[in-house]
Amino acid sequence: MGLSERIQPVLSNPRYTFLLFLCIALAPRMYVWSRIPVDWNSDSYHHWQISYLSLKLGFRQGRLLDLNGCEYYWGMVPHLVQAVLLGLLNTASILPYRLLNLLLGGVNTYLVYVIGRESFNWEVGLYAGLLFAFYPFAVVFDVIAMQETLALTFALISLRFFRTHPGWSGFSLALAAQSRVEYWLVSAIVIVGVVLVERLSSRVQSFFLGWLGVTMVFCTFFYNSTANPFYPLYWSLFSAFGGWKPEGLGLPLHTLMLRWAAVKIPAWSIRPAGQAVIVSVIGSGGVFIGLMRWRSRRHHLILFFLASVVVFSPLFLPYYPAFVDSMLLMLRMSIPIAASGSILLCAAAFRVRNSLGGRLHRLPIEPVLIIIALLSFNSIIPAYARFQEAPEICFEVADEAFKYYEGGTVVCDHPTVNYRLVQAWGVRAGDLLGNHYAPHYYGMTDPIEWARWFERNNVTLWIYATGRAYPVWTVTSRELPGLLVLMGEVHGVRIYAVDREVLEEALSG
Repeated sequence: MGLSERIQPVLSNPRYTFLLFLCIALAPRMYVWSRIPVDWNSDSYHHWQISYLSLKLGFRQGRLLDLNGCEYYWGMVPHLVQAVLLGLLNTASILPYRLLNLLLGGVNTYLVYVIGRESFNWEVGLYAGLLFAFYPFAVVFDVIAMQETLALTFALISLRFFRTHPGWSGFSLALAAQSRVEYWLVSAIVIVGVVLVERLSSRVQSFFLGWLGVTMVFCTFFYNSTANPFYPLYWSLFSAFGGWKPEGLGLPLHTLMLRWAAVKIPAWSIRPAGQAVIVSVIGSGGVFIGLMRWRSRRHHLILFFLASVVVFSPLFLPYYPAFVDSMLLMLRMSIPIAASGSILLCAAAFRVRNSLGGRLHRLPIEPVLIIIALLSFNSIIPAYARFQEAPEICFEVADEAFKYYEGGTVVCDHPTVNYRLVQAWGVRAGDLLGNHYAPHYYGMTDPIEWARWFERNNVTLWIYATGRAYPVWTVTSRELPGLLVLMGEVHGVRIYAVDREVLEEALSG
């Protein structure tokens, strides 16, 4: 009796089925957490900073808040969810959101099973769920405080309810787009695809209206807050197409896109990884056209997979093999492809195996999956574990800085350092400040304005941790000598105290 026959009685009970997949998924995720205990991704701490500062300071102003000006750059929904967790639990720790992602990793595994079962059969769902439960990059990124896990949950819920509750399906897909910017593009492809397949059926209308309702709420908020209704999508594309590079500054987005394509596509054509991107995009386009003709009842699943390949694969494949570290960080973008692709892969495998018959009909898939998973964990855990050094260095900086802290405002642009100051040493949210909104941001060059900035904000400690501090350092070292007194240096990060006498002399002069 194979695994599928032994487990079939359990799968007949929805409650047991959920618990089964939850436990299967939690086991490798808890193992990875035990081996890589520190959240090693700097963006996790930046997301925390937005959530924490919004909770403590921003919400009362009807806005999100960030020291670095990135409060609307990423999806809002995970920041709101994390802020709610921090508020309900009355904590400043990143741990609750990591635990939520851990649990959602189990939920996503269950959803993969359900979608596979309802799109094909329970056996396809079972093996697709197992395959995704042990997908190494989902396991690694489900135990840190990033946005991908929650965004995927919304996307999978959308797939689950497309046929039965299309309005809620569109609603959930829109929440995915407001959790991870790339889902804006995925949802656009999916919407166009379902319209071409089903025309304007009642299901498509409900799906689109559900998506549009949520999207309009967020676009209205973005417009009122930033004057750009597509703010996160626009600036993400602006950054992706080189808008912040010297040669791209001042150029409109469509020009940046054309320049980017003119450079990247020829370069990709001579590199294996780039060729893989081109083939995957062209292949997805071909299947998309075929799908319009065949009109499969599983078109929503296939459309989501194709859209994920087109949108997400160019974000990680081009890094291979020259930029391994960057690729490791960007492989989280492969998770939506793996979630939907595992279902289609298992369906194809079963179809081929059943058509061949004979001994191949009993090919032991599950032991092979487990062996592959174990081997992959043995290789990826050391690869990701070494990234822990970066946050640990930041923790050391914060610990050293706090030795010189006697109240007042700390100016620091590094979210990981700020996290440590708040979580370990109890520095208040209102006592943190970034250099982003120093006088240079408003075009002020008068040294007196800079002195007033230090005085107005009661700055007592200034930490040179990132490039954002450079404009402030340039002006103060030249125009206000002696204002910043070096107290210590840790791993190249300089910690300065503000000399109040020099500040008062500058203001009185």
